[in-house]
Amino acid sequence: MDVQISKVLLCYPRGSSRYLAGVDGFLEFAYKDKTEDTTILCPCEECVHTSVLSKDEFCDHLIYNGILQSYDKWVFHGESSDEHNNDQQPQPHNEEMLADMHGLINDAFRNMYDDVPMSESPDPPNQHGPNLEAEEFYKLINDSKKPLWPGSGLSQLSLLVILFNTKSMNKWSDKSFGDLLDTLRMAIPDGNELPQNFYEAKKIVSKFGLDYKKIHACPNNCQLFWKDKENDDFCSICKASRWKDKEPETKLTKKERKKATPSKVLRYFPIKDRLKRLFMCKETAPLLRWHHEERIKDGALRHPADSPAWKVLDERYSKIASDCRNIRFGLGTDGFNPYGMLSSS
Repeated sequence: MDVQISKVLLCYPRGSSRYLAGVDGFLEFAYKDKTEDTTILCPCEECVHTSVLSKDEFCDHLIYNGILQSYDKWVFHGESSDEHNNDQQPQPHNEEMLADMHGLINDAFRNMYDDVPMSESPDPPNQHGPNLEAEEFYKLINDSKKPLWPGSGLSQLSLLVILFNTKSMNKWSDKSFGDLLDTLRMAIPDGNELPQNFYEAKKIVSKFGLDYKKIHACPNNCQLFWKDKENDDFCSICKASRWKDKEPETKLTKKERKKATPSKVLRYFPIKDRLKRLFMCKETAPLLRWHHEERIKDGALRHPADSPAWKVLDERYSKIASDCRNIRFGLGTDGFNPYGMLSSS
């Protein structure tokens, strides 16, 4: 069995037929130049390369404990380390992304299909005219079909989506992204149609949605300036000014407020739109239901759904538990360290 196929199969849930096929592929690779009685290091979640086992024990550990998911290069079992840089980040699947550009657009705008009838033609319907979201949809469809130059396999939109994905995977700075756009504008035919900098490119890609909202905050973290306090100029608790370089309890005119710089800004990511995208995408929707539909329910603690806290929540809120699509944010992220540098104690 091909090594890459085996690695993919080992990413499936333990106990599934695909995972077991991946175990067979791993054993086949690890013992291709060895005799059956050779002992080798075990890469299961429990041993983590600290135990030397026989082939049968090795197989049992992989089946019952699961393989260490971070072990993506089998250097302890015969795979050459020269072919792979351990510090290299996973590369974006650019070919798959390009092939499914139309599907990507459909996933981003599917919630407006009830308002505007869809057809194979990218031209907007004439009757009554499309709504604003439909106009964005049709523009993206047209942009996704317009090649960068005659004969090119890439459109401007697909190029930008691939570049943004690569930027994220490789942690490019905004400046380096803009410098690359400058180079591409000179290097390719009709390059002047590309955006001039990162911010122009971001405006194009932002049409896929999932944007964030800016909410001004008190510099002392007392309150947010939103809802009934959206137009206030200073904090109702500590009286500190909402704006930089302004005295406490200072009121500004509309003209002054337009030029003023907020002291602190909270960037809020609305959760509803993100959940819609996750459930609309055919790749991610099954993963959100995995804990109910595919999880092995044998009493072993492998997933938050196996924990007593999850079960108590199901008993207390039976209506939530009745639909596997409901998301348990607080329970699912308890103890999660988003930045990797905060104390966990």
